[in-house]
Amino acid sequence: MKHAVTNLIKKALTLSMDWGKKAINKWERLFRNIEGPELEPYMWHSHYLTARYSRKSLTSFGEQLKGKVLDIGAGTGHAARYLNKDRSFYYPVDLLTDRDLQDRTITRKPEKIIVYCSCYELPFVEKSMEGIMFISVLEHLKDPEFALKEAYRILSPGGNILVLTPFSFPVHGYPMDFRRWTLEGLKLEMENAGFKVTRGNSSGNTIASMALNMNLFLKYHVALERSKIAILFIKLVSPLRLPVQLVFNLLAIIFGPIDKSRSFPLAIAVLGTKENT
Repeated sequence: MKHAVTNLIKKALTLSMDWGKKAINKWERLFRNIEGPELEPYMWHSHYLTARYSRKSLTSFGEQLKGKVLDIGAGTGHAARYLNKDRSFYYPVDLLTDRDLQDRTITRKPEKIIVYCSCYELPFVEKSMEGIMFISVLEHLKDPEFALKEAYRILSPGGNILVLTPFSFPVHGYPMDFRRWTLEGLKLEMENAGFKVTRGNSSGNTIASMALNMNLFLKYHVALERSKIAILFIKLVSPLRLPVQLVFNLLAIIFGPIDKSRSFPLAIAVLGTKENT
């Protein structure tokens, strides 16, 4: 009898834990849906400042790309929105990954990858593309110089290349995150690959960078190395993070103009061209 009661208690505990896990997972999914997509972030989203401050450079530089534009490491095809659709044909390529293009917490406007390939061995003939894009890709490459030279090979003379990389952004895509560039450093990287740099821009400021990193700390890192009970508590109160992120984002927008130094930007964008030879 005692053995039977013990088994019933164990089963009840197991069922309770399973139910609890399912309930927490549903709670997290609901919260993520309220927070919204990462690539079309609302003002209360952790990534809002990155999108806000990078948009100007991406739109201005993207307007210069025309014809067949190859987006290398395209992911969900986020970069398509920065091109002039009347002047360009968007051609996204990437490695084959388990990324879910229908994940609405990432984007609500996914683009289907046309070709799966490595940036080190692009399956295109020389001078076959009029435009190239590397959006938040170079920092994940072991050999960015080789990838840029491969892009140079397939870019037609007179064509443009747009490169954007994060600067004050935490390590992401671990362990495939290797470096950060200053504006002058990225210009030099482009020139070493053969491109002529025509424009460059630092997006954001020190206050925006501080606010963004506080948001990301609260979202991803505050629960690390904690007990299971602490992690459970953090997940349950996670909706409180949204008003905190909103406050940080608003403060960054209001007080960001105080910083004129451009010494601690959110991202670096460079536009280059392959000169006629």
